[in-house]
Amino acid sequence: GRSKRTAEESLVYGIFREYKKNMGEEDSEVPAFLKCPLTLEIMEDPVSLYTESGYSFERSMLQEALEKNPYQDPMTGLSYEHKLTFVPNRFLKDAIEEWKQKRNCYSAFIDSHVQRLRFGTAIAKEEAADALRVLARDKPEHRVTIAEAGAIPSLVNLLTSGTAV
Repeated sequence: GRSKRTAEESLVYGIFREYKKNMGEEDSEVPAFLKCPLTLEIMEDPVSLYTESGYSFERSMLQEALEKNPYQDPMTGLSYEHKLTFVPNRFLKDAIEEWKQKRNCYSAFIDSHVQRLRFGTAIAKEEAADALRVLARDKPEHRVTIAEAGAIPSLVNLLTSGTAV
């Protein structure tokens, strides 16, 4: 029969599955509200259009759309009797910056654990594997970051060496 998978093997499998699922989807964990609806890319300079649609856009994309038709909402297609205007969306800009900082923070944290996993002592490797397990368990989006950091071969080596707890 098939042997039961250990917690560590399940972690490696989960990380690998999540990585494969998201291959080619670089920003799969970017919340939709941080992306411009016209480009589907994370916004750098978000602005809000003065219409009831409530959409925010990347400034340059909205300017381009309004140059073509200054009376039409580019998302809804609704036309207005006046030229449309927009204002900076500072709340959204702050949210984007906060998301980027958290993402970079976790990425650096994951990278440090992967380095310990690759080059540390036996105890350091097990501690790093445990920390990565917790990160992957608590936030599934970290699985892709863990895989991209090169953890899978080192986790497999640790599991097959027989030293993993």
